[in-house]
Amino acid sequence: MYDLHDYARMIADERRTGAYVRALEAVVRPGSVVVDVGAGTGIFALVACRLGARRVFAIDTNEAIQVGQALARENGFSDRIVFLQKDVREVELPERADVVVSDLRGVSPLCGDHLAIIEYVRDHLLKPGGVLVPASDRLMVAIADQADLYEYAIGPSTGPLGITLGAMQARLQNAARPDSSVNPIRPADLLCAPATWAVLHYATVRAGPVAGRAELTVDRPGTGHGLALWFEAVLAEGRGFATAPGEDLCYRRLFLPWPRPVQLSLGDVVAVDLWGQAAGDPWGWTSSVPTGSGSRETFKQSSFLAWPAGPTAAWANESGGMSVERAPLSHGTRT
Repeated sequence: MYDLHDYARMIADERRTGAYVRALEAVVRPGSVVVDVGAGTGIFALVACRLGARRVFAIDTNEAIQVGQALARENGFSDRIVFLQKDVREVELPERADVVVSDLRGVSPLCGDHLAIIEYVRDHLLKPGGVLVPASDRLMVAIADQADLYEYAIGPSTGPLGITLGAMQARLQNAARPDSSVNPIRPADLLCAPATWAVLHYATVRAGPVAGRAELTVDRPGTGHGLALWFEAVLAEGRGFATAPGEDLCYRRLFLPWPRPVQLSLGDVVAVDLWGQAAGDPWGWTSSVPTGSGSRETFKQSSFLAWPAGPTAAWANESGGMSVERAPLSHGTRT
């Protein structure tokens, strides 16, 4: 659960917070009713009041919402913001909202109860024709050449006194891992143009597995160590941000390692199929990579295989309805 330092860091992230402010400026009107879901310290609730909202409901299970109450008093908005410290799915409001604003993502929009909460608030708390902020998130993928991150992700092959660690590495090669400030995925690490593998349209999304495909054409020869995943957010028309490599936001990128590094040449095509549960983990990724002389090798991986408990979870046979736009098989192009 986030603490006050986390909320302060997110508020200070001008690219994220500024994009949200610009989106709220476009959709909040004088007299609007606004619901701020996952409000934390209530920064978006306060912004909505500043923009003329008549009533704002700020909802979060985190105790940071009590700081939000203090900030509302400090800024003179106590009479317009109702703070509710509870699960939004247990909330009944006296009126439906014109605007629902939220940021319940983590390193990916597939995170925790994000999709389930969006589905609930859209169907139960938003007026017909009301506005969701964000409107959509586009899920992106590219091939990463990042030896340091790969080594960090899969761990050492040997320990002290020559002890081999192959069984541990075999699991870590299937673990989805965020990059870090120490080993970030940078634009120069990408061996291809990014491609879309799925789009989450929040006006219609349902909580469930998300799957998609893409073809990635190598435009810079190098060593592929795995896949980099990030998202491009549309908060309102013409307003948003991306968590792509090189974008310095409070979010990270997700790294899906391959079982081994692969030497890739200009023009090589890597076909990938990806899926994730609504909560993100477990992830699955299948990569068809060229191995030279016209042959190909297929890596079939899942973060489920990284779990020490092994394959025992009930989700293994889930078919769950797909609630997103499945991206067509496509070649990424640089813009």
